Amino acid sequence: MKTLYIFDFDGTLVDSLYDSIHCVNQALEQEGKPVYRGNLETIIYKDFRKFLVDNDAGKNSKVYHLYNDIYRKYDKPNTKPYEGIMDVLKTLSKQGATLAVCSNKENNYLVEYTKKLFPNIDFKYISGHRDGILDKPNPDRLLEIIEKEGTPLDEVIYYGDKDVDIEAAKQAGIDMILVSYGQGNEEDYNNDYPLKIIDSPRDLLDF
Repeated sequence: MKTLYIFDFDGTLVDSLYDSIHCVNQALEQEGKPVYRGNLETIIYKDFRKFLVDNDAGKNSKVYHLYNDIYRKYDKPNTKPYEGIMDVLKTLSKQGATLAVCSNKENNYLVEYTKKLFPNIDFKYISGHRDGILDKPNPDRLLEIIEKEGTPLDEVIYYGDKDVDIEAAKQAGIDMILVSYGQGNEEDYNNDYPLKIIDSPRDLLDF
C-alpha cells in the first residue's frame, strides 16, 4: 500500500508549456535569435529542447538565464492544473495519503505557484531547486522528503513525465509512474523502469 505520493510539477500536475514557450520566445527575440514557431498542439518536447540547443539557448546559456527572469515576472495566464488532477488529489487526501511535490523549479516560485494553483490541497512537502542540493535526476531531494516523513521506500510512489523523473526514482529505489500527457517523449515511454505509463490524471488513483 502506498502512503506517500510525490509529484513532479510541470507536465505532471500542471500544464505550463504554453507560458514557458512564450517566455522562451521573448528571450530568444531579445537576443536576436530565431523564435520557436512549432505547433504547440502537437509539439514533441524532445524536438523543442533540440531547437534550444541548436540556437545556443540550452541550460546555463544567456538565453536560459534571461528566460528565467522573464518567466518569474510573467503572469502565466495559461498555466493551470491538468483536467481531473484536482479531484485525484482530493481523493488521495481523503484516503489519508501524504502528498508532496518535487520539481527542479526554483523553490520560492514552486511554493508560491503550488499554493496558488492548489489552494485547497495540503501538500506536506514542496521541494524545488535550492543551492547546495542537487536537482533531479539526482535523487537527493526525493530522499530528503522520504526521510523527513519516515516512510518505508516500498510505501512511496513518484509521478513524473520525463527521463529525469525516471532516473531520480530509480536511484532513490522507489516505484514510479510515468505520465504520457506531459512533456516526455518516445524514449521515455520505452523505459522499462516505470511501473506503468498512464494517459490521464484520473488513472493516478489506480495505484
